[in-house]
Amino acid sequence: MSVDFIPSDPLVLALEDDIADVFAIHDVRVQGGGRAIVFVGQFLRSPAMVFEAVADRFAARDRIPVLRREGGRDILVAQTAPAARARRRVRTNIVLFALTVLSTLFAGTLQSLPEPAYVAFEASLQALAVPPGADMTARLACAWTATGRFFAMIAANASYGLPFTFALLGILGVHELGHYFTARRYRLDVSLPYFIPFPNPLTGTLGAVIRIESPFASRKALFDVGIAGPLAGLAVAIPVLAVGLSQATLVPVLGPDTGGTVFNEPLLFRAMARVIVGERPPGMDLAMNPLLMAGWWGLLVTALNLLPVSQLDGGHIAYAVFGRAHRYVAWGMYALAVGVAVTTSPGYLVMLVLILLMGLQHPPALDDLSDVGPRRRLLGIATLLLFFALATPNPIQTLGGPPDGGGASAAAQGSVCRLGE
Repeated sequence: MSVDFIPSDPLVLALEDDIADVFAIHDVRVQGGGRAIVFVGQFLRSPAMVFEAVADRFAARDRIPVLRREGGRDILVAQTAPAARARRRVRTNIVLFALTVLSTLFAGTLQSLPEPAYVAFEASLQALAVPPGADMTARLACAWTATGRFFAMIAANASYGLPFTFALLGILGVHELGHYFTARRYRLDVSLPYFIPFPNPLTGTLGAVIRIESPFASRKALFDVGIAGPLAGLAVAIPVLAVGLSQATLVPVLGPDTGGTVFNEPLLFRAMARVIVGERPPGMDLAMNPLLMAGWWGLLVTALNLLPVSQLDGGHIAYAVFGRAHRYVAWGMYALAVGVAVTTSPGYLVMLVLILLMGLQHPPALDDLSDVGPRRRLLGIATLLLFFALATPNPIQTLGGPPDGGGASAAAQGSVCRLGE
């Protein structure tokens, strides 16, 4: 055994005693002013057993173990443990969730309004007019009145938006709670879900996220936390989609000049529709109802999270399954996604730029050597392939012509404030 340098620091000597039964030391180096003490040598047991044996011992010294293999040599690093975080406050989570409920209820109500509500709303605006030569104040007052009546209509019909709200937030919430409870099982420092309100007419939200501050101990933990969210979310999205399909009605296919929005169907959606609805007559399509819409969004959100890049759920799964070779999967799928975005759906580009800024590579787990095992590997590959059944190259397609409900939208923007005659 050759020893290049063994410091006489008491902490180093104590750490040597901690690992003596599981690691043969050939070399010791202190890096970063003592933040990392690197032991080079040979594992005397499997990496998983080494990690399990030293984790608690290192924790007593405010250290965490990091296992690597470089140049054919085993490396065990005693790294300074991250500082303990103060207890998280849930006030922000509650406020964001409440705002997301309101914004999603707005979107669901707007999508589900019955025709009589639109007619009554438009009739209430007929008397709104700005006298000739009116100043900007009068115009703003008119626009304010029109906007107020629009939101009053939404509030009066909010019950129509409840099915969409419960279904979509249920899918998103269960997805994040799948991550949360699995992370807690591995004793990770994890936050409750942060819902993101976004008052748009399609969803009312940009989804939800959780924050995991502590490092993943192993690729197995990384795999379990990463896959728990998509599988939990699908466990809600698929039944929601099934109920929505059972309630769906057939309508004529929209032509390119008829106006409106088409939600293109991923493979899983088509397969379920064929089983539940049956073959559609030529020229007929499914009308989107609230549960069908929520289920459709659930599939799309799950698909985007399963991209095997960066620290998305798919990135966690890909790194856990393929280790450092995941980079080839990440770059290949990212290049494919960029090609689809450029040629078919530019809306994806914003997300892809954000992913690039985060970095396509996934940081390694503390124990980066222990394999996840054949069952997890098979499940992980199957889940990653599920991406192709859940995604569609061009999810939302807007057709030419005046869209449905254009009168109400225009009224909300104040365009009804015409000049009086």
